[in-house]
Amino acid sequence: MSTILNVENLHAAYGKFKVLQELSFEVEEGQVLGVIGPNGAGKTTLMNTLSGLLIPYEGSIVFDGDDITKQSPDKRCRRGLGRTYQVPRPFEGLTVFENVLVGAAYGTGRSERATIAHTVEVLKSTALYEKGDIVAGQLTLLDRKRLEIARALATQPKLLLLDEVAAGLTDAEVHEVMELVEYLKNTGITIIWIEHVIKTMAESTDKLLCLATGMRLIYGDPAYVMGSKEVEEVYLGVEED
Repeated sequence: MSTILNVENLHAAYGKFKVLQELSFEVEEGQVLGVIGPNGAGKTTLMNTLSGLLIPYEGSIVFDGDDITKQSPDKRCRRGLGRTYQVPRPFEGLTVFENVLVGAAYGTGRSERATIAHTVEVLKSTALYEKGDIVAGQLTLLDRKRLEIARALATQPKLLLLDEVAAGLTDAEVHEVMELVEYLKNTGITIIWIEHVIKTMAESTDKLLCLATGMRLIYGDPAYVMGSKEVEEVYLGVEED
């Protein structure tokens, strides 16, 4: 496998408040990288930096061979970097079909016929096809989560950033979301996934990156990371005797 994302010595801040510091990691093509850490560790800031909403003041982000450190979110999207949000952000007054169509039209640059066909394909793959005529504002939380993923998928991402897609769901609904993520992985899409559901992270990722105070605490195989003293102490709040 080749490296699709390389983050090197990343520093990011909101004004004078430094959030990410000296952060370096890489992601192999086709992998699912889980990002964990306590509240305030910098997880969402990492997503904002990777997607272009926040420009780092130091370091570099190389995606699919190109340096995108200073690029705008729309250019990153066209290059194949998609993103979801923890709180879904659909166009409330548009139908499910129209929401996904917007992503397909503006994210891929395809012809009208190809855009419509791709929209239908995405709706089917996310179990939303039968709900295409429903106004997004009327959806259940689970379906809003599905729609959030579908809108990102419509842009045909090579790398998909998932920000707590299981948050607020029941155990049964979390299982459904896990199945959807597994399907996405099997299509070859590379995924970076933030989640607070530890069981989900341990079972559904190829690698785990644990952040603490905006820095890389530990990175590696899920079993190794979850069994480490660093994660027990910093993430789970367990201290050594």
